[in-house]
This record gives sequence, C-alpha cells and structure tokens, in this order.
Amino acid sequence: MASYQLLKTIEDDGMRVRTAERLLALREQLNSEIPAKTATETLLLATWNIRDFGDGRTLESCHYIAEIIDHFDIVVVQEISAYHLGGFQTVMSILGDNWSYIMSDGVAGGTGGNEAMAFVFNVNKVKPTGMVGEVVLPPEELINGLQFARTPYMASFRAGWFDFKLCTVHIYYGDESKEKNEEGVVTRRINEIGAIASNLLARQKKEDISYILLGDFNIPDINGKYFNALASDPKKGFFVPKEIQKHPTDLGQVSHYDQIAFKLKLSQSMVLFKDGEQKAGAFNFTKSVYRHSDEVSDWEVYRYLFDPKNEKTEKQAIASYKKKRTWQMSDHLPLWVELKIDFSDQYLKNQIK
Repeated sequence: MASYQLLKTIEDDGMRVRTAERLLALREQLNSEIPAKTATETLLLATWNIRDFGDGRTLESCHYIAEIIDHFDIVVVQEISAYHLGGFQTVMSILGDNWSYIMSDGVAGGTGGNEAMAFVFNVNKVKPTGMVGEVVLPPEELINGLQFARTPYMASFRAGWFDFKLCTVHIYYGDESKEKNEEGVVTRRINEIGAIASNLLARQKKEDISYILLGDFNIPDINGKYFNALASDPKKGFFVPKEIQKHPTDLGQVSHYDQIAFKLKLSQSMVLFKDGEQKAGAFNFTKSVYRHSDEVSDWEVYRYLFDPKNEKTEKQAIASYKKKRTWQMSDHLPLWVELKIDFSDQYLKNQIK
C-alpha cells in the first residue's frame, strides 16, 4: 500500500486538502474498476506511457501516479526522462519498500529523446529472474540501416507458476503529414513494429519461456496495417486478446496507441488469459483527477499551475488546462490486464494422465 507521509510536506493547505480528497476519489474508482489483487492466483499487469516523466510533476500529481501504480502488481512505464528522475523517484518513494524497479538507460539522439523505460513491480508478487537487456538488431534486420528510434527493453520475471519475459517498446511516431507512404502508413513506424515482433518470435523458438510484448506502439486503431504488423497471425505470432482490443488509451479514448501482446509457451491445459472470464481495461483517471473542462472547479484551482499571472480568459484557461494537465498526469491511459498465474491444479492433473 502506498505511503501518504509526503502529504505533510505540501505547504499549501488547499493543495494538501485537495490531494487527499482526490486520492480518496481515485481509490474508490480504482477499487471499483480494477480487480482485487490476489496472493497467488492472478497477476495484474499494466503498461503506461507517462508523458515526459521528468522533474516537472507536482507532489500532488506524484501521489496520483503512485496510487494508480499501487493497484497493480507490475507496471511497465515508458517516456521517463533519463536525466531528470525527480518525479519518478518521488513516485517510488510514495510506493514504499514493497516496490522496486529495473530501468533502462536513456536513448540519445533526436528520435530517442533521452527516454528511458522501467519495469516497476511489487516485490511480494513479482521476482526478477536474472535476464535484463536491450534489443539490438543484427545487421541483416536493420530498419533501412537503422536501429530502433528508442531501444526496446526486456527483462525476465516469475510470478507464481508463470515464468515470462517482458519486452517494452516506444515505437517511432514520426510526422504523419510528411512521412506517410502511398499506402497511408509511416514506413519507419510500421517497420519497427514488424521488426520487434519478428525478432522476439525468432528468439522464442529457441527458448522455453513465454513472451509479453507491450508498450506504446503508436497504433491508431486495431483494424489497420500497424496493428496487423504486431498481431496479424495469432497462431504463428503475437496475439492481443479481444478484451484488450476493446480499449483505446488516449484521453479521448479513440486511439489504440498502447498494446499488450502475447506469445506463450504453456501446456494446453494452462490458460493464462481467457476472453470473457478475465478482465482488461484502460483506466481513465480523468474521472477522478485532472478532470475534464466541464468540471469548472478543476481548472480554477489549477490555475496557479497553468495561468499563474491570471492573464487568460476563461475559455483560454480551460484550453490550456486540458493540454497542460497531460504533463502532470499523462496523455495516455494505463492499459491493464488480469492474468491467471496459478497452474497448480493443471500441473497435478497432468501428472495423473
């Protein structure tokens, strides 16, 4: 459970009270929408692109981010500012000693943006099993002579009976107005999606372990070429459960930027996820914190962040609030899934056959 001791250090009385009130609302929403944690039966896995996650978050926002993470067992985070870790470190402090993380280095260069990615996990439920590394393409697999714009990051874990490798990505987006080809796709983006899927599938053929590929793929919808590059043939390649496909992850809940895809090596009797029985979703935190502009009280109390000199009209202030709040929380919603990880009954039954 997250610690709230840092609330005492918020000097502004109004901010401290508001933070406590909104945390209660957020907790209520999380408890109603996210399945309860279990000791050994299930794993709650999430992926979250936290926009430009650097030093600019307020202590208030860090509490909200920590509260959301704390309702899962492992959260994979993209877009961390590798050289400005103040916000990330504050969130980890709020999460407390039951939480740990494994983080990549920042990716230098214009397309890399010095972004890092991290596996943030509850140590009571999830155990690292020793493998950590970046996915670097061999010469014959380069994308028009290039590596990934942001290097995919991978680590191995165990939760209950389930051993798996997690690989997280933040796929190239590009300038859609300039970079789309005659088929209407950004070539580098779709090639990166195909390259990481193919590379991991080739690895898994040589290994006895399940793979989960997740993160920000910058996929606009589940009916187009970008999604097909990830999961066009679920029998041979990665698959995305239908329950996950139902949930867009932008704040407007239109685009399916983030995905969680699987390539499993389990016996047929061991079911990790079954559509209709287990849950998945995109958690819309704007129902509880940094709410939409029809909540007039919000943009007024946050005016000190977005219009400290009180220079904007009400319309301008609301427009500014809608945009700039994404740098306090994110412009992505966390995408999550509930997985079954207790295969003890199946294992014992297999011994009888």
